[in-house]
Amino acid sequence: MKSFLQKVSSSSQDTEKVFRELDKDEQKAKENSRVVLQTLKNEITDIAIKLDKLLSAYLDEIVSAEEYTAQKQKLLSRKVECNEEINEIENGSVSWLEPARAFVKSLNHAAELARSGDKSEMTTFLKQIGSNHILIDKSVSFSPKIPYKLAAERSEAGNSRLQNPFWRRREDSNL
Repeated sequence: MKSFLQKVSSSSQDTEKVFRELDKDEQKAKENSRVVLQTLKNEITDIAIKLDKLLSAYLDEIVSAEEYTAQKQKLLSRKVECNEEINEIENGSVSWLEPARAFVKSLNHAAELARSGDKSEMTTFLKQIGSNHILIDKSVSFSPKIPYKLAAERSEAGNSRLQNPFWRRREDSNL
């Protein structure tokens, strides 16, 4: 149990580094969201103006009832799409960050458990991060969830510390 915890563990220092990077990513995501939100809100304002002009043209009998209905439906459909996009952005623009933070925090918790040696806490933690727990010849065997398996494999390969320049990809994965 302890050896697996050591494989997936992350020091407090490394955890803080990752949290700082996640905070930077959150700020970037929020800034990008603000720009997109403003663009969508401007588009909704433009649609309202177009709807007013379309109504005026219809009342002045410049456009037919069929043209008015078709154009109005087109504009209202786009307005609904914009409002839906706004709701999606406002409700989930950085939703991926919380699971990432929880994962990093759990890696740090693994390090704390490995240091403490508390067997019951270790067992509870291992139950949370894996399945198919089997006790064979006084040895625990289980299947870790994929993120933890990857962390353990990386540790076994000798790249467990964040000093590795490839711990996180930068702007473009094709570089």
